[in-house]
Amino acid sequence: MEAFQKAQPSMNWFDRFCFIAKIDDPKSHSHIEKNTIVGMITLSAFTAPFAAYLLFPSLDALVDHFHTTSTKVSLTTTVFLLGAAVAPLWWSSLSQQYGRRPILVFSFLVSAVAVTICAASNSLPLIIGLRFLEAVGCSSAQSVGAGVISDIYIPTERGVALGWFWIGTLAGSIVAPIIGGGLQEWFGWQANLYCSAILTFSAVMLTIHFVPETLVKISPTDKNENGLNIQSVATRVMRDARAPLQGLNLYCITSTLPYAYSEPPYNFSSIQVGLCYISSCLGYAIGTFFGGSLSDHKLRQYQVTHNGITNPLVRLTIVWYGAPFMPVGLILYGWLIEAKTHWAAPLVGVFLFSLGLMLITSTVTPYLVDVVPGAGASIVADLNLMRNILAAVGCVVSPVAAERIGSGWLMTILAILCALGVGFVAIVVWQGENWKINETREDIV
Repeated sequence: MEAFQKAQPSMNWFDRFCFIAKIDDPKSHSHIEKNTIVGMITLSAFTAPFAAYLLFPSLDALVDHFHTTSTKVSLTTTVFLLGAAVAPLWWSSLSQQYGRRPILVFSFLVSAVAVTICAASNSLPLIIGLRFLEAVGCSSAQSVGAGVISDIYIPTERGVALGWFWIGTLAGSIVAPIIGGGLQEWFGWQANLYCSAILTFSAVMLTIHFVPETLVKISPTDKNENGLNIQSVATRVMRDARAPLQGLNLYCITSTLPYAYSEPPYNFSSIQVGLCYISSCLGYAIGTFFGGSLSDHKLRQYQVTHNGITNPLVRLTIVWYGAPFMPVGLILYGWLIEAKTHWAAPLVGVFLFSLGLMLITSTVTPYLVDVVPGAGASIVADLNLMRNILAAVGCVVSPVAAERIGSGWLMTILAILCALGVGFVAIVVWQGENWKINETREDIV
C-alpha cells in the first residue's frame, strides 16, 4: 500500500476534472470507459508523428522564406524525430513514479507552448530548437499511452487496443502530409505550426477530462503469470526481439514518395501527393483490425486448452501472416516508381507494406507488454527510441540514396533488412520456451 501511495501522489483536486472516475482496479473500467480512454490516448499518440511530418509539404517554402538550403531546413524534421526518440524513455520512467495522467498533461502543455512560439517565430535556428522541445513534450504519449492500455486491459483483450493505439502512432506521419499540403497551398507554412498547436492543446484538454489515473505500481520482485523474472525477461526480450527495422522502412517510403510524385511524369501538387498516403491508411486500418483480433484470439484459444494458463509466445504466430507483405510491398513500390508506371501501381506496394507492418506491430507489441507486466510504458519507450532514430536516418539518407542508386535498389535493400528483422522474431518463437524453462530453473535455485 505504501508503494502504491507513492506512485499515486495526492492530486484529488486534479482528478475532479476528469469525467471518468479513478478506481482502485483500472481493469474494472466499463467497456465504454475503456474505449474512451483508448480513443484519447490514440489521439495523443497521433500528435507527435503528425507534428513531425506536417511541415513536409512546406520545406521548399521554408527554403525560400529563410533564403537557406534544404539541408538546414530538413533539420526541423530531423531534430523533431531525435527528440521524439529519446524523450519517451524519460517520460515512461516519470510516469511509473508520479502517475500517467499528470505526466501526459504536463508534457503536452510544454509541447503546446513550444509549437505556439515556434509558429510566431521568424528565426530558423529558433524554430529548429523549439521543434526539438515540441517533440520532447508530445512524444510522451508514445510510451505512457501504451502503459495506460496495459493498466486497463487484461492480456486477452490487450492486442486489439494496442493495435488501435499503434494506428495513432503510425497514421500521424501519413495523414500529416495530406493536411499539411492543403494548409501550405492555401495559408502558408506557419498555418501548419498553428494547426499542430491547436491539436496539442486539444489533446491536453481531452486528457484532463477523459483520461483518469490508471497506474497501479507492482513490486519489481513480482513474477508474471509464466513465472519469469521481470527484469531478466525485459533484458532478454529487448536484446532479441527489437522492432524489426520497421521504422527505417516506413519513413524511407514516407520521405521518398513526395519527391517521386512531384516529378515527371506525375507532377502532383502538394495536395495530390498528400492524398497518395491514403493507401497507407487503408493498410494500417485493415492490418490493425485483423492483427490485434487474431493475436487476442490465439491467446484466448491457448488459455482454454491449457487450463487458464496464458503464454504470450502464441501471439507471435500471427507474425507469419504479415511477414511476406512487407518485403513484397517495398519491392513493388521501389521498382514500379522507378519504371514510372501509372501512378496507382506503386501505391499498391505501399498498401501491402502498411498492411504487413500493422499485422506484425499489433502482434509484437502486446507480446512485449504481456511478457513484462507493469512495464508497458518502458517497453514501448525502448521500441520508440529505435524506431525514431532509424526514422531520422531514413529521412536524411533515403532521398539521397534514391537519387544515387534508384528507388528500386533502395527498396530492395530495405526489403532484405526487413526480412532479417523478422528473423529476430523467429528466434524468439524458436527459443522462447527454452528461455522460459531455463529462467524458471534459475528462479527456483
